[in-house]
Amino acid sequence: SKNGIDTVIEVSHELLEIPAADTVVHIKLDEATTENNFSKIADKVANTKKEGGQTLICCEESTGLAATSAITYAVKYEGNSVNEAAKSISQKKPQEELDQETLIKLSAWERKIKEERIAKKKEVTEIFPGLHLTSFVTLYENCISKNGIDTVIEMSNELLEIPAANTVMHIKLDEATTENNFNKIADKIANTKKEGGKTLICCEESTGLAATLAIAYAVKY
Repeated sequence: SKNGIDTVIEVSHELLEIPAADTVVHIKLDEATTENNFSKIADKVANTKKEGGQTLICCEESTGLAATSAITYAVKYEGNSVNEAAKSISQKKPQEELDQETLIKLSAWERKIKEERIAKKKEVTEIFPGLHLTSFVTLYENCISKNGIDTVIEMSNELLEIPAANTVMHIKLDEATTENNFNKIADKIANTKKEGGKTLICCEESTGLAATLAIAYAVKY
């Protein structure tokens, strides 16, 4: 309570009673280094942080294992590599000896996380009827013809050549969030849909920005 801890992730043989904590997540010691528990730890830390809370991670046998397990959050949610996160922890807690066997397992898990992210980036998602969202990675993998896309609205620093699309609308990245472009995007999507076509919206730097600007269509039409 002195440190404002909301969630405790404790790695032990048996569930411990920690009355001062709002939430206690128990990880069995002999199962702590599985990919499932790597994700479980990372997700719990992220969810607690999202709600404005703080997490304490501890281990019955080794604070080094607890510190190593904390790397899961940095890899999955902060975009750090295992090596970067391990270096950061060692600088802050030089007295802790990170668990080398767990670091090897974390490196394999990190590769899997990266592969899943790449696969996700290659998805084309229909966010509203007739309006699709994807990343720039997918633009060059025949996703346009495969998904029956007629119009591409692309936000980038320079106009891109997208030969598979019938119509390409270029929005300059540094001007994307003006009211004029909100209307321009919304109108183009609506007109394409009216003609029975499909629109794909994407952004050179962030699929999040593309998804947000798609809201212009939902608001106006």
